Amino acid sequence: MKLSFLPLICFCMTLEVIGKTSPVVVTTTSGKLHGIEENGVMSFKGVRFGQPATGSLRWEPPVPFVSTAAHNATTLAPSCIQQFALAAAPSASGAFLESIFSNPPPASENEDCLFLNVWAPSCDIQEKKPVVFWLHTGGLAFGTASLPEYDGTSLAANQDIVVVTINYRTNIFGFPGSSDLPIAHNNLGFLDQELALEWVQQNIAHFGGDPDKVTLMGQSAGASSVAGAIVRDRIKTPFRAGILLSGVVTSLPSIPAFGSFDGFAKNFGCNQAPGPARLNCLKKVPAAMIRNFTNGPLGGFYEPVVDNVAVFGNTLERIRAGTTAKVPIILGNVENDGSVFVVGMTNLTAYIEAEFPGTGVTADLVRSLYPGQNDTSIIASVERDVSFRCPDELWSSAVTGAGVSSVFRYTYGAVFADLQKFPGAGAWHSSEFGPLFGTFNRTTATHAEVTWSKTFQTTIANFVKHPTESPAHNWPKYVAGPPAKTFAKLAYNGNVEPDNFVDLVASNSLDGPCDALWNKFMDFTA
Repeated sequence: MKLSFLPLICFCMTLEVIGKTSPVVVTTTSGKLHGIEENGVMSFKGVRFGQPATGSLRWEPPVPFVSTAAHNATTLAPSCIQQFALAAAPSASGAFLESIFSNPPPASENEDCLFLNVWAPSCDIQEKKPVVFWLHTGGLAFGTASLPEYDGTSLAANQDIVVVTINYRTNIFGFPGSSDLPIAHNNLGFLDQELALEWVQQNIAHFGGDPDKVTLMGQSAGASSVAGAIVRDRIKTPFRAGILLSGVVTSLPSIPAFGSFDGFAKNFGCNQAPGPARLNCLKKVPAAMIRNFTNGPLGGFYEPVVDNVAVFGNTLERIRAGTTAKVPIILGNVENDGSVFVVGMTNLTAYIEAEFPGTGVTADLVRSLYPGQNDTSIIASVERDVSFRCPDELWSSAVTGAGVSSVFRYTYGAVFADLQKFPGAGAWHSSEFGPLFGTFNRTTATHAEVTWSKTFQTTIANFVKHPTESPAHNWPKYVAGPPAKTFAKLAYNGNVEPDNFVDLVASNSLDGPCDALWNKFMDFTA
């Protein structure tokens, strides 16, 4: 197959109707959705897929929403309740994280938030098109499908694919870590994702999408969610490929931590023993008060719990044993993935002592792994490697070793002046969103930025359409370890054209610190 790097704009509209909108109706299990068609793209926003997870349904598995009524699907829905004060990023204040990852912010937040959005080419709807199912970023603590930068219009129009973005419960609402609940009810955000994916299987054909050609795509926590979906054992996997942008999971502690939820209960005077009575007390606390608490100094840290149903602690072992979904994947990270999480940190010794206490790792040892860098740069590089690049190496090696032949590993180096949200940002965590979705600021973007968006978007779409084939002319399938040069550096040194954006290197040229030190903290069976 000859790969195309030209936009596949859907030319089913006439010049007279360009810029005009018209109503369009699609019947689904969520009712008759009244959306908008504009310039060859249908959009349906704020589509309810789950019953309101409020009141008695707070901290309960999602319940499907089924309706035959008409619904206005022209406005993005509220986001789920957000928590920006993250214990996982102590150097970055909640206000700073919000300014970086939620700016401009969604119109509103609400505990009733199980909605999704669909963008689909409106021409030739009988020809079933590949589908990309987007899972947002946010550390499982914040984030929403209702951000303008996730608008799927450009991807749908230029790449002739169907785009779905979803909300899922986050922080204490989605991952409460509560002993009051059955263990499997502590991963509610993942259950929300599963329900939305089930909705796609049931309904996407009505939008011209092919339910047998669904690719999961996510970034950071969204990518980790894709990884989790791959790791779960299924009889019939409801997707055929995965795109993991800066995020996989290598291992999780098998013993759950309930301390944050217990502190939350005590704060609101629900002092009963853990169980139905305490839970009933907490279900009466207004969501706005919970948000204020979780974003305060005692807010706590809420994360997935190993239940061996939705979440497994031995991820790499499961992959190597061949018990996970064997689907083609793209996975990788951006060059400066760590920069946003360590802004202002300059003391390497203090950083190492805080992040690796009692391990014997010293600042001098770490400096030896990053020659030529100053301590500030080393801190950002360690954050990138430990959180993103090293887990990617372990995952890609495990997946290829388990017999998945179509694996494409990358590191992303595109840097544009108008995307630099803080000093020293570089190719920072989430900086690929604008180019990927085509939602970058066209009034400030350079010609190179516009070109890169077309190149990157088409590359991703090539994989969505043909996941077992190389997404670019000179991007081969990944082979772990040297001497194979199959690790793709994307858009480094200003190379953004279809014929030059891939620079192939051997994995050990970038994975050296992982192999020398960091992997042992993530892979105890290697």
